[in-house]
Amino acid sequence: MFDLVVRNGRVLLPDGLESVDIGIVDGKFAALIAENSDVESRESIDAGGNYVFPGTIDAHFHCRAPSFPEREDFASGTAAAAVSGVTTVFEMPISIPATSTKQRLIDRMAVAAPALYIDMGFYGSCGTLDGDEIQGMVAAGAIGMKAFLQTLPVGREAEFDGICLATDVEILRAFELMRGIGVPCAFHAEANDLLTYLTNKLIASGRKDPQVHPLSRPPYVEAIAVAKLLALAEVFDVPVHIPHVSSGMTVDLIREAKARGVPVTAETCPQYLAFDESAFDRVGVFAKCNPPLKKPEDVAALWNGVRDGTLDFIATDHSPFTVEEKERTADDIWATAPGFPGVEVLTQFVMGRAVTGELSFQHATELVAGAPARIFHQDHVKGRIAIGLQADLTIYDPKPSVTLHAENFKSRSGRSGRIWDGLTVQGKTAMTILRGEVIARDGEITGKPGFGQVIRGCSASAS
Repeated sequence: MFDLVVRNGRVLLPDGLESVDIGIVDGKFAALIAENSDVESRESIDAGGNYVFPGTIDAHFHCRAPSFPEREDFASGTAAAAVSGVTTVFEMPISIPATSTKQRLIDRMAVAAPALYIDMGFYGSCGTLDGDEIQGMVAAGAIGMKAFLQTLPVGREAEFDGICLATDVEILRAFELMRGIGVPCAFHAEANDLLTYLTNKLIASGRKDPQVHPLSRPPYVEAIAVAKLLALAEVFDVPVHIPHVSSGMTVDLIREAKARGVPVTAETCPQYLAFDESAFDRVGVFAKCNPPLKKPEDVAALWNGVRDGTLDFIATDHSPFTVEEKERTADDIWATAPGFPGVEVLTQFVMGRAVTGELSFQHATELVAGAPARIFHQDHVKGRIAIGLQADLTIYDPKPSVTLHAENFKSRSGRSGRIWDGLTVQGKTAMTILRGEVIARDGEITGKPGFGQVIRGCSASAS
């Protein structure tokens, strides 16, 4: 007998969409069953002819707990993710204290666990340049390493403590320490000296309007930093991951590096695929993120990179700040915190493109489930609908055309997502299932905090 059978869905399998039922036992996929077969189960769900996809994985997610719970905490962030079809997130190490030592990582996992509606993996950081700490975080279950190629941001020093590498020598030392650690190493790639020089020059000119922000971080600021990382990855054979790629120049560099066999993967985000720098004219400081939105030709190049596989997956860089914080700095882009909520956009933005035929269903699912699971060594557990894997599912209704409004987001900082206002997507998440349990239905959370689990990287010690 099955614990649950999901019936009457169009299920995405390796060869495409198939009309089969799914049998689940002990939270795992147990059987693919001919549609409408008479099988026994404790519970049955009618998917109503909707699409059934693997649960979405957002591999670039920020929470603000426990230091800034008014922005987001583990419960609010993972509930918002669950409602939108996301069943797993990987959390970045910006926090107070920053997740840059083994003990801090263990403590953060412990704080998060009771509040999680969905599964969460945690990045550590190599920014301490302490080999024992790096190895300790990997052994404790870090899903990956993350570092920022910059000096400590003024006013946010505690959040970035131990996660910044500001000089070439520091970056080189990090690569020396990361040889063979067994998890991907992600770098926020913007050339520190250049962005500092350009920013100071623009501040001195007196400009502080939102439209000046892209001028402080033009495409070459990202590309120069990425080129440096690619050279070191090739020499040291360290698996480098480039988050939030925003420029065509960077796409070209990564494409060429992959052709040479450099161990590099890369992501971009919905905001870089949906908007260019003209968004500053529409929503002002609410469009600020780092790296910044760029020109229409960069958007086109990013889409080309998605389509040809140069960019492996799409993640959100969900970065919540309250609407009040943004409004207080509306007349000074330099004082505005960079980032906005996005986890609630990911499934609809990508799967909607499959519904409209702009992406194949297989490729769309690879972009938001298969590739992040594989790159972060979770594909033995997640990312596909396959016998023996965790029964994480997104049931997606393709029929409605939905116009997004930040006022409707569930995230605690959802109202600051004004950049998404007016964007139309095709379809919506009807139901989210985690390990065989329905955790969200029709836009409302039905799961319980603590059902989500802390997941650990492939190199975690048995202890």
